[in-house]
Amino acid sequence: PVTRSMTSSTASTGESDRPYVLAVTSHKGGTGRTTFACGLAWAWGQRGLTVALVDADPVRAAALVAGRDGVCPWPNVTLVVADRGVLRVGKGFDAIVIDAPPATEPLAQKVFAKADGVVVCSLADSLALTTLPAATRAVREARAANPDLDLLGIVVNLYSPADVAQARCLSLLRGAKGGLFVEPPVPARPEVRAWPLAPGSDLPDGPARAAVRTLSDTFRDTIAEAGWPQFARRHAVHA
Repeated sequence: PVTRSMTSSTASTGESDRPYVLAVTSHKGGTGRTTFACGLAWAWGQRGLTVALVDADPVRAAALVAGRDGVCPWPNVTLVVADRGVLRVGKGFDAIVIDAPPATEPLAQKVFAKADGVVVCSLADSLALTTLPAATRAVREARAANPDLDLLGIVVNLYSPADVAQARCLSLLRGAKGGLFVEPPVPARPEVRAWPLAPGSDLPDGPARAAVRTLSDTFRDTIAEAGWPQFARRHAVHA
């Protein structure tokens, strides 16, 4: 399991020397989960947060996107690869962003047991309408071991607004998940699909990057409001 030095009561007790641990998961593969986890870590680093980006998926996709010779060159972001689900992160980070396996996999439950928050990534397709409940149920079940775990929201990736079927599914998702859907959806863009071809490069400019920036600021504000002071004081904007 992911190890951390303090209990999840840190925020409420005013101790701010441990990072906020956020797991980015999904209801299945192919949802853009890794891209969003990497984009979130990149965006938070740009805002001045010190971030450990953890690749906890056996596929090791995050390390391929963020790493250049095993090192992440993004400002304020450090790449860490979990070894068979066991992770030890050094001190000095504001946040740990974990690219976790799909929520229903046993390894994801180990990650949830040590996380403070979870973001679920999804597609706007008919399969999401039937399989997302399994992911959100897995997060709820993880609260038995970790009562302080918060589901921060559902993010839709790879969205094509011109696709009528996707637009219809997005509308249903907006109304069906009790306000968990977080705006905006991240559009499908060829430059983002090609991002892994240039390991360690910045999140490509364009509409998808703008959406990820907006979502990263929304989650940062939510975490700050929950009592994590490092998120409230980090507002520096880098180019």
